Amino acid sequence: MAGRCGLIAAVALALAAAWSGTALSQTGGVEYTIGPGDVLSVSVWRHPELERQVVVRSNGLAAFPPVGDLRASGSTPAELSRELVQRLRDYMGETTQVTVTVSTFNSRAVYLTGQVAAPGRYSFEQIPDLLQLLSQAGGPLPSADLSSVRIVRPAPGGPEIITIDVGAYMRGGGEKLPALQPGDTVDVPSIMGGGGGGMGGGGLVYVLGQVAAPGAYPTAAGLDVISAIALAGGTTPEAALDQVGVVMSSGDGQAVAMVDVERIMRDGTAAPFVLQAGDRVVVPKASMSIPGAIWAGTTTVLGSVRDVMSSYLLYLTIDREIEDRKLRELERKAIQDAAQQ
Repeated sequence: MAGRCGLIAAVALALAAAWSGTALSQTGGVEYTIGPGDVLSVSVWRHPELERQVVVRSNGLAAFPPVGDLRASGSTPAELSRELVQRLRDYMGETTQVTVTVSTFNSRAVYLTGQVAAPGRYSFEQIPDLLQLLSQAGGPLPSADLSSVRIVRPAPGGPEIITIDVGAYMRGGGEKLPALQPGDTVDVPSIMGGGGGGMGGGGLVYVLGQVAAPGAYPTAAGLDVISAIALAGGTTPEAALDQVGVVMSSGDGQAVAMVDVERIMRDGTAAPFVLQAGDRVVVPKASMSIPGAIWAGTTTVLGSVRDVMSSYLLYLTIDREIEDRKLRELERKAIQDAAQQ
């Protein structure tokens, strides 16, 4: 135990050194390119009534009254400033100065889960390396298993999982740490997790739609829908909690369960809906039907139209799938009880 605590302490010191040694270099270099989800602060000289924050939508456009939509994604803040100067000159008949800054770098966000001091979503002007990310999160906890840190990376055919021995790297050995990419989820497992590491040996569930941090999250025994939504940072104000859908894999393809999370949280009477590896929790907008939300969430995050169609066509198989799950759980408990006797 002392050896492990010593390693954690050494890692913490190295993380602090790595972060402090690179902080200055991140203020220079190539100017930031705006992306979808970024929040921009716009100020116009001598026109405080035009000062506002705007969000770059998923289509790359940002609305700036009174000139309307303009293409923001792919531009630098300086380029967008010049575009706004031209638009405002045409609209107001005068030349003014416009300043555009990025207040939230949402298009370059990564997610950190597991045995770190401050798990959550982290946004950066320039995405740091893995050690710097751990430093931003306060470093690993004493319970962290640094030998099997995992990066879950979204990919068109399903998430790619990269396992890294960070402890060996910090000791001067092991492979070079891979560069992080926007949308990556880094999971730091627990030493109590067994051979499955921090993913609990159970794989991943996906939380999509109207949540703060959509993405892939590690499963654990007894993880239910409400806990999964909490892992994703909670819901947005537009979420329809009475229409949460769970897309499950079944023997025939896909099945969809409807979960009234709002009623469960209000009344506390319904049994929790326990998730299994591969399940997708879809939190729709209040104005969107659940089939539409499943379509949007699955095609955007998982890139699989086939799964969406089979989910809709096999909607009526949900009762059988839930009963099958209950039977499998009862069989598992029976086997455990018999083994203990």
